[in-house]
Amino acid sequence: MEPVKPAPRLFFIFLALLFLRPFISSLAYPTFELFYQNLIILIAILTFIRSPIIPYSPLLAPITLLLLSYCLSTIFSLNLKNSLREPYKFISYIATFIIVLNTSEEQKKILIRTIVISATLISLYAIYQYFWGYEHTINFLKKIKPELLNTSQYARDILIAKRSIGTFPSPTLFGGYLIMVFFLSLTRVQPTQLNKGFILKILPILIITFALIFTKSMGAWLSLIAGLIIFLILIRPNLTLTFPYSQKRFKTILFFVFISICLILAFILINRWDRLTNLQNPQNSITQRLNYWRTALAIIKDHPLFGVGPGNFHLAYPKYKIGLSTDTRYAHNIFLHLTSENGLLGLISIIFLISSFLKKTKKDTP
Repeated sequence: MEPVKPAPRLFFIFLALLFLRPFISSLAYPTFELFYQNLIILIAILTFIRSPIIPYSPLLAPITLLLLSYCLSTIFSLNLKNSLREPYKFISYIATFIIVLNTSEEQKKILIRTIVISATLISLYAIYQYFWGYEHTINFLKKIKPELLNTSQYARDILIAKRSIGTFPSPTLFGGYLIMVFFLSLTRVQPTQLNKGFILKILPILIITFALIFTKSMGAWLSLIAGLIIFLILIRPNLTLTFPYSQKRFKTILFFVFISICLILAFILINRWDRLTNLQNPQNSITQRLNYWRTALAIIKDHPLFGVGPGNFHLAYPKYKIGLSTDTRYAHNIFLHLTSENGLLGLISIIFLISSFLKKTKKDTP
């Protein structure tokens, strides 16, 4: 059944919210975050009123299970007041999913185009940050608070090491966002159309890729490589139908992509060699993440069924903190983080969601 399109005004507001969301940090503007969540939920309710039947999606079952894990872990939360905020955020995500389910194919293309344009603008800003923006910030700090450049680990890791963050609080979060939009951008490219429109669709991918390089996030690039491998596995049976070149030409392009990724990883390694290889340094990224994961496992061991409650990882963290690891709000691993906060049901639901998404993607691949 063809979904009933959202009202034009509602769809325009939804587009505007999606476009603006990455530009405004919830840490800096919590009021906007609450306004955004409420407005998204309101749009979903009004959309549902116009079309009371939600179109079927194989993702509905795992999403419902994930919501249930949020609710149960909130009931048994270590800090109920803090945990109540997290399910509310998740409800706004479900509301977004419902809105998209009720859009037509043409509207989905507009949504993707809007998200890609927004990410491209942020990527351009991130590139500006890397080459010119941080110099202005460093000079300003030297005038008003020069000691901050030596005492603040965040300042050293971002400003001195020159790692682009765009409008996000960290290079890793920014990298994760860019990876998602990178694959969305790929859906807009039709290799059979080698014309001016093709170039315009490739350009955002190149800009996003450069911004991703300047995050110098090894985790982000390893995630991108894993995503590309899964992508190629999914489309492999149809390569001869979807790719306009011969298999030999395609292998040449794959080889070029492989070499490019190796050069990019080498660039990141050279720029972050000391931080990555000096395992005695408490700020070493590998050591930090290993400590975060060990801490998360210790929390899971004591709270296996319902976790410590949504949004409470950072509250439980000091009690289980290992070594000289820095304070963190996240386990830096989605499976460990969700299990430590939502318990076993959270882990099952996220695995169910990922597997359902991959099955749906494989089925929808032409």
